[in-house]
Amino acid sequence: MEPIEHEIYPMMLFPTLEVRDVEASVDWYTRVLGFALVYRMQDPEGRTHLAHLRRLKHQDILLVPRRDDRAEPCPGVTITLAFAAEAVDRIPALDAFAARVADAGAVIEGPVDRPWNTRDVVVRDPDGYRLVFTTPDFARMRDFETTMRDVRKGPGK
Repeated sequence: MEPIEHEIYPMMLFPTLEVRDVEASVDWYTRVLGFALVYRMQDPEGRTHLAHLRRLKHQDILLVPRRDDRAEPCPGVTITLAFAAEAVDRIPALDAFAARVADAGAVIEGPVDRPWNTRDVVVRDPDGYRLVFTTPDFARMRDFETTMRDVRKGPGK
């Protein structure tokens, strides 16, 4: 993976995830998924109130503390984030990424080939958020009509 740039640039969207423990989540995202810490905002006592992480350019997330003090994962978490797996050579990089993440003990689904011409790996973070890492599968690329017919059949059919 290419080096992570720490430049600040305009973003159309910053997904913000409420997590039980910001520092533990920073550790997990950097160690398991390969994100880098761009910025950390702490109070005078050293508690982190915001962590800005980046995996590749325009793959930024913000981690903030949960607004309640429950220890269990967020119930009914509905956010799914999709990230391009790599900038270049996609399928081998995605498969290697999936193996590294699984070896680190993360809960994953895939790699799975989707009818819309991608291969995806779905990762659940410790707070229950679904993160989809995806890449085009140029070797299986089909025309629009065939792709739409397969999409209507549903995943895995």
